[in-house]
Amino acid sequence: MKRTFICPAVFLIIANLLYFQVLTHAQKNKVILAIFAHPDDEQTVSPVLAKYAASGAAVYVAVATDGRYGFAPHFSVRDPDSLAMIRAGELKCMTTVLGINPPIMMGLHDQFRMKEGMDTLGAQLKIVRSKIIQLFNDLKPDVIITWGAAGLTNHPDHRAVSDVVTEVFSMKQWARPANLYYTELVTGSMTNNRYGLSTVDSSYLNVRIPVTKAEIEKARVSWNCHKSQYTKEVIDELQALFWNSQKGIYYFRSYRSPETPMHTFFP
Repeated sequence: MKRTFICPAVFLIIANLLYFQVLTHAQKNKVILAIFAHPDDEQTVSPVLAKYAASGAAVYVAVATDGRYGFAPHFSVRDPDSLAMIRAGELKCMTTVLGINPPIMMGLHDQFRMKEGMDTLGAQLKIVRSKIIQLFNDLKPDVIITWGAAGLTNHPDHRAVSDVVTEVFSMKQWARPANLYYTELVTGSMTNNRYGLSTVDSSYLNVRIPVTKAEIEKARVSWNCHKSQYTKEVIDELQALFWNSQKGIYYFRSYRSPETPMHTFFP
């Protein structure tokens, strides 16, 4: 009987195609919900969002505030209402470029009106909490993405959103979302951290997702949507910090603890 031999290179191509088909099938009907504070905050993970959207997952970005006080030196608009409308359009541009679902805007003001006092701030955070609960119930996401405790930049709005997302996720055993992931930068990965970005030791980061140059390029184009916030030069600098310093790997820390409860601090 005549045997057929397959060239190793051809075999590798076929194997990669089959793997991609299996991976894509596994990710179809999956839902990813990234929750942040401001329009443009999604750029910390936008290559990952592009990656999963291209593989068939339904990807959503929800932002708590409308960005009305994000006045940048290079952008002339100084009216909060006008800037909020512009930033809503920029967020829509981003979702179109990344190929994800239209943005979800909760519509609160930057800083959650904290200057008006603790009662007002508390009421604003209760609104965020109720809206996140509604999103969990309506979208039934498989995955939630937000910042870790420091909110990456230590911005109070970032910290507040991370806290509320964590609170809602941990309030009960959700069937979906199945898990919560905090996006982090690795300690020691940046040669120049002049913005004082918070970092986490790699030993705590138990999810590591590779992204391709094409996914990074698509994310870069989406970053250009946020013209009210960034010049090209600033994007170049931040891309080096957020993306290039991680060498094509995105690091996350999962919230869920081990399945089997421990009965001591010292196993």
